[in-house]
Amino acid sequence: MMFKLVTYSFLISVSLSSCIPAYSASSKEYNQAKVNFTKKKAFVVNKELKTEFNILKHSDIYEIVEDSTDAARITLYPMKTHTPPCGNPMIGSMITVGLLPSGFPYDISYSYDVAENSTTKKYQYQLQVYQSLWLFNIFRLGKTFSKQSGKALLGSYIASNK
Repeated sequence: MMFKLVTYSFLISVSLSSCIPAYSASSKEYNQAKVNFTKKKAFVVNKELKTEFNILKHSDIYEIVEDSTDAARITLYPMKTHTPPCGNPMIGSMITVGLLPSGFPYDISYSYDVAENSTTKKYQYQLQVYQSLWLFNIFRLGKTFSKQSGKALLGSYIASNK
């Protein structure tokens, strides 16, 4: 009895830890997006929204500064994440101990205001990021949610300013 319990506990823990997440911007051209414009200096008013701030920082759209003098002031809004309402994408990866890849799409409503020279402009983007769960994602460890969402934000920013 004890052997079965230990075996099952081991198998469950291995299956749960074998699903290593990696993220990518859903639009392939956004993965290749590069900053080809002059970046404005910007001061972020509410850095306490850590996820939103990290996404903005990784997008590299603005030169984030610590002094609000001579810089645009950015106010971030809490992002809204929409995911499919049913199903668990991890089940296939868990049952096969991470050998079968599975994925999960994220649709993110990301918005912020930029106040500059007594005018305020609102920016709102729909970011699409895809989470992959797979054992071999161990070779893709740099593909974090913040970095890939930042790439999606940069791509959306460039596409909206063409």
